[in-house]
Amino acid sequence: MAIGPHENRELDLMLSGKKPMAAFGDVWEEGKIFSEEIIPEKAFSPYIANGKILRFKKIIKSSRLGKDVFYVCFTLPGHEWRAEAYFWTRNLTHNKIAPADPSCDIMIGRLLGYSEEDITNFLSS
Repeated sequence: MAIGPHENRELDLMLSGKKPMAAFGDVWEEGKIFSEEIIPEKAFSPYIANGKILRFKKIIKSSRLGKDVFYVCFTLPGHEWRAEAYFWTRNLTHNKIAPADPSCDIMIGRLLGYSEEDITNFLSS
């Protein structure tokens, strides 16, 4: 389930300065090519090329899923720390170091730039 009103609007919100980070991910298999619907690399690539958006990627080995998960974060310049915090949080939950509970959803929601109201609505749905 998507957290809410940013779904499919991440790039526009980032370009307008209303969203500091977008994150995408899926189960990883060697040689897998992700569709634009899963990870919108083509949409973001012109803005990465001109430095308006930064791209970070990480493969996390998930003991919880028994598979690797590939994540891509796009951030505005100056918000690189959000990607590192996102990967750190995902690693904790994927490897059962921390429970995948509402506190992780709150942290991820805040990293992605959602309002407290949007996060609360997501958690109550």
